[in-house]
Amino acid sequence: MALQFYGHDLVPGTVVAERSVLLDAAAFKAFAQLTGDAHPIHYDAAHAASKGLRAPIAHGLLIIAVTALGAMPLSQQLGDSMLAMLGAQARFVSPVYVGDTVAVRMRVASITVKSSNRCIAAFDVDVLSATGELHAQVQQQYMLKTSREAA
Repeated sequence: MALQFYGHDLVPGTVVAERSVLLDAAAFKAFAQLTGDAHPIHYDAAHAASKGLRAPIAHGLLIIAVTALGAMPLSQQLGDSMLAMLGAQARFVSPVYVGDTVAVRMRVASITVKSSNRCIAAFDVDVLSATGELHAQVQQQYMLKTSREAA
């Protein structure tokens, strides 16, 4: 089992997880099938071009999904302390086009102790292009146990 982290182990400002994800036509199609969101801006090149885009663009919720804690390596290290996801907010800055590979970088934003054994961990997650252009910023909040003793 992976080394386990608790709320008190997380330091604001620290990058705690990174990964790269290829968002190709197959990913767009699978997401559209799962969610029912088959808007032509996500799969029709002519429609995307008519909107001033160079190619179909990723679904906003697909971008949020690839930032999920469960999709990051850190998830295995929070298995013992994770209690619940509390929320997520996103700000989209630039489009992610079909075929783009994005870098996802998760950083501890804050730890707010709620009781002797519970805290809220907020994570800022940046979604970046291969050249470092910011596509999206997502903030997620989770309820964690503060320490092993709180378990």
